[in-house]
Amino acid sequence: MTPPLRFAAVDVTYSSGVRAVRGVDLVVEAGQCVAVIGESGCGKTTLARAALGLLPGGAAVTGSIQVGGVEVAGARPAVLRRLRGRRIGLVTQDPFASCDPLRTVGHHVAEAWTAHRMRPPPGAVVAALDRLGIPRAEARSREHPHQWSGGMLQRATIAAASAHEPPVLIADEPTSALDADRAHAILAALRATHAGLLLISHDLSVVAGHADQVAVMYAGRIVEYGPASRVLAAPLHPYTAALRAAEPRPGHGLPEGLAGGPPRLDQPDAGCAFAPRCPLADARCRRELPLLLSGVACHHAVPA
Repeated sequence: MTPPLRFAAVDVTYSSGVRAVRGVDLVVEAGQCVAVIGESGCGKTTLARAALGLLPGGAAVTGSIQVGGVEVAGARPAVLRRLRGRRIGLVTQDPFASCDPLRTVGHHVAEAWTAHRMRPPPGAVVAALDRLGIPRAEARSREHPHQWSGGMLQRATIAAASAHEPPVLIADEPTSALDADRAHAILAALRATHAGLLLISHDLSVVAGHADQVAVMYAGRIVEYGPASRVLAAPLHPYTAALRAAEPRPGHGLPEGLAGGPPRLDQPDAGCAFAPRCPLADARCRRELPLLLSGVACHHAVPA
């Protein structure tokens, strides 16, 4: 069966020379949640935007990105417009920023149909909101975004993104502005759509509670990949271990900050990008790029 989303040897280079994604292979299977984690600037959002054909002009994509078997890399704008909403949906980080304050919430949900020159079937907008747990959905659909809480408006965004039941959804930091309880409720709502889900997140507790697989990105590459239960509980890559140590967790003492920052991405590969920050780095790490083998790209890792 063709997976709803597949990346194969994907590179993305911006017109500035920044090579933000480097040789990424990743598959999201039907009904599966794959989380991509890592610091800001590691290429997560670029990967997501590439799948939607939303990169800025001048960005060059090589490799293959397929949405339900349809090639997205290099596709014509008309092809991309047909795919968005129907074969792949997007849930954004800030629902308030993506809404017109002069339009009702119901109008924004209805755009799932009007964007494809369709009229929503009678009652479809209210039904979509009701499925996501919005109380008094019919009355509240006539309200404006500022009258809704962030968590409720994020549910409206999910209702719009999943209106056509696309096989895959991309959620880019969908819980960053929410407290822990609301964050878990939003991820539960996303999982309830039964779509394949590519989740971009900094919140490792949310990832641990909802993801099936985890891909750890650093400097545009996937440096660790595997089941969420294994990657987050027993990381093999020093970077993944550092992310876990920096995450506040009850019963684990104070978080340990990770010194330094990700490298510049306008430079060619020269060994392991994490070497300048890694306590295990040696001459080989600085000289030779580690390959992703058995779920980890590290010269010092012992695969599980």
